[in-house]
Amino acid sequence: MENLPQICVDTTDAFMTTERFGTREEVIRWIKEVGINNKVTVIISRSDTETGKRERSNKIIFGCDKCGKHKISDSGTQSASKKCGCPFKIRSTPAKDGSGWKIDVKCGLHNHGLPDRLEGHSFIGRLTTYEKQHVADLAKRHVAPRHILLSLQDNYPENVTRITQVYKHKSVIQKEIRGPRSEIQHLFKLIEDAGYVYWSRKKDDSEVVREIFWAHPDSVKLLNIFPIVLVMDSTYKTNKYRQPLFEIVGMTSTELTFAVGFAYMESEQTENFCWILEKLKELFVKKDMCPQVILTDRDLALMKAIEVVFPNSINLLCRFHINKNVGAKCKQHVVNDLQKTIDTLWMEVVWVSDEVEYGQRLHQLEQACVDYSGFINYVKDTWLTPHRHRFVGAWINRVLHLGNTTTNRVESANWKLKQMLGNSIGDMVKCWEAMNNNLRLQLGNIRASFQKSFYEGEHARVSPFYGYLRGSVSRAALRRIVEELLRVDYVGTNRQICGCTLRTSYELPCACELGRYRLGGIPIPIDVVHVHWRKLTMEVELEVGEDDGSEVDMTSAMDELWRRFRSLDVIGKRALKSRICELAYPTMTTLCPPPEKIKTKGGVKKKGKKPADYDVYRDPSYHEYVDKASQSSQRQSQSSQRQSQSSQRQSQPSQTSKKIKLSKKQPQFILQFPNHIRSYIEDVVNVESDGDCGFRVIASLHGYGEDDWPMVRRELGLELIDKDRSTLYDKLFSNRLSVVRESLMIESFGSQPPEKWMSLPDMGYLIANRYNVVLVCLGNPCMTFFPMTSSHSPNVSIYCIGFVDRNHWVQVNMKEGFPLPPVTLDWKKFRSHIATTWMLGFAGHTRAQSGSDGPTSYTGTGTSLGVHDGEGPTVDGKHNNTTPDNRLLYQMEWWPR
Repeated sequence: MENLPQICVDTTDAFMTTERFGTREEVIRWIKEVGINNKVTVIISRSDTETGKRERSNKIIFGCDKCGKHKISDSGTQSASKKCGCPFKIRSTPAKDGSGWKIDVKCGLHNHGLPDRLEGHSFIGRLTTYEKQHVADLAKRHVAPRHILLSLQDNYPENVTRITQVYKHKSVIQKEIRGPRSEIQHLFKLIEDAGYVYWSRKKDDSEVVREIFWAHPDSVKLLNIFPIVLVMDSTYKTNKYRQPLFEIVGMTSTELTFAVGFAYMESEQTENFCWILEKLKELFVKKDMCPQVILTDRDLALMKAIEVVFPNSINLLCRFHINKNVGAKCKQHVVNDLQKTIDTLWMEVVWVSDEVEYGQRLHQLEQACVDYSGFINYVKDTWLTPHRHRFVGAWINRVLHLGNTTTNRVESANWKLKQMLGNSIGDMVKCWEAMNNNLRLQLGNIRASFQKSFYEGEHARVSPFYGYLRGSVSRAALRRIVEELLRVDYVGTNRQICGCTLRTSYELPCACELGRYRLGGIPIPIDVVHVHWRKLTMEVELEVGEDDGSEVDMTSAMDELWRRFRSLDVIGKRALKSRICELAYPTMTTLCPPPEKIKTKGGVKKKGKKPADYDVYRDPSYHEYVDKASQSSQRQSQSSQRQSQSSQRQSQPSQTSKKIKLSKKQPQFILQFPNHIRSYIEDVVNVESDGDCGFRVIASLHGYGEDDWPMVRRELGLELIDKDRSTLYDKLFSNRLSVVRESLMIESFGSQPPEKWMSLPDMGYLIANRYNVVLVCLGNPCMTFFPMTSSHSPNVSIYCIGFVDRNHWVQVNMKEGFPLPPVTLDWKKFRSHIATTWMLGFAGHTRAQSGSDGPTSYTGTGTSLGVHDGEGPTVDGKHNNTTPDNRLLYQMEWWPR
């Protein structure tokens, strides 16, 4: 006992027993239970089984989990160990008399203290067989690990498992399910097991997947039952490869949405959309069947593909997004007082019922926008002239769209899918599982809605007037007919007053038809309701055309394969066999997923920063940026008014107040600007330096707010492709046009590489033209940018920015009358004729004010310089033969080089 350490805990009595155990498992179970009751973690140090060989006998040696010694390594990393050489030891062997296994406590002492609780212990916290099954069941239903742990604690009160072990077991489950298969192999196995119809294709020069399209077997059945209207749209941020997900949905007779198919795409080009739509076309049982109406956004590539693949289908555009875009453009061009009026006039144009009324409403809109040519030209050139037949009521009311005039159905389906996904860092297998689970819920709701329409009748429809329709048409159709019946009192049987929109757009009896049935006292005939609304089951066999049976006969194809196989040499046979095996055994495919676009491992480096790339929620749309900027501008305007009122009150000095001279703090970065301009600088406003600082400054100056810099990038990109100025930019940027365009496109938020930074003079021309402002850059060199295609405006805004630290942009607030830097040479070379007035306006005003040659300056008021017919420019009424360009160059020479 003299050699024992200072800490000594004796547990001999707890493990002493004369009981005999029938099997090894009973011994192990008893010792571990006693150990847990006494806060001792017992492990099997050694185990042996008698085999007849020498020195091999049945025995089990138990020890403490802190027995043994820690092995010190030279790795240099920090490590820890629970081993401290604990002498605890128990030996168990079969009794010689054959009565069972006996237990012999060799040493019941511990050289360490025992814990008061076992939470956090890795060995004791191991999951049992039943607990592992419980975790597997909940993980299959996408229950969060923290909720799985709480469920374990509720069902097994003695459980001391940590959440780390739940995560580890989930990972083990996934590896066991997938086995040695690759991601694409496992995906194809799941698709095959579920009976999906699918196609895939790879890139020409590699085994990387280019596109995958799949459709649930019940979705194919619903497509052939309800083929009239399809809604299509792409969504993003669903997978770690950042591939767009293209979803196609339809509508049942009960007005519920069903998913037709999904496709992961390499890019959103016409060729990609054509491939997907060709596969969609193959889902129709009959060769001549196609959707009557396809509803999309204004995606020109998709619209072109629809024309190619489904030339007989009518392509409508989403009214919701059109109205939002027009509203956003209205906020940019129209003063606040008229915005509501013009929005109302626009909605009247969209909802007109005939072409004559359309012309009248459009004329009213043009009259209201006579001073806003930019807005009315956008409305007419972008929407009305090329696409009015796709969204204006006078045209689409003649189309059987069944009430679908927006893409809300597919947008809602995308939202539900993303709710099921949870994040955007999963692979294609996880995405397919989420889609499959979502489809199972969707199909259950559809079947229930069919049964509800078939068995349940609403009390409002008990009238004999609906006798032929109850139980034969959907409740959604009955509801629309009941609502239309309310119009009969003032429509009567007059077709002109009725308009018959319900008949042409829904193929349901309209008010004038219902008036004739009511007048004749006869129930509504079942035949006047379109067959779409009369389909109340999906448990039907799909009808195959008489001439379509040859399409599924493979006899001739198989005979040709055998003939070709026998005619080839050994190498050719191997090649043909491998190609056939890819079809016969899709789980053995060599296809691989595309490279990952985002980092999916590792924690967030900066505290408080949320990984934006991980979420599934869409980025704000253009109109949302404009709405936010408009709200921000209104708040700033209200704030400035309050500050102005406060300053006016404070400007009235008290008789008892003393004049105290305060020292003004020097603005940041001011020493990095030219000496002669520093006295004109009121303040320098810094922004976040993340590679988007230049666009942040422009967003702040334009009233959007610093955080709305993505909108500036978007608008400058639109400016670059503006058809009215495309020739200008082709000449201005020449072979650098693609480089400028690429610099405006970003793949994610966060720090941007140098090639994505705002650079002058390229962006200076775009900013001045897009926002019709004068852009002044203070840096090395200093320069001024005037708009290149518009004439001088007396109330023009001047955006002044500064380039500091050789890699950062800031906002510079200047005093009135500050000198302007030289105008860039390319502006003088490529500007339009009317843009000359910018030089005249600024140069003339300064000359008129100062009366002497000095630096060009601007005070924000109008100009006294004009051009008379048959004469050159005049200053204060005096004739001046100096050309505008020469005079401006002369004045700019006063700016220090």
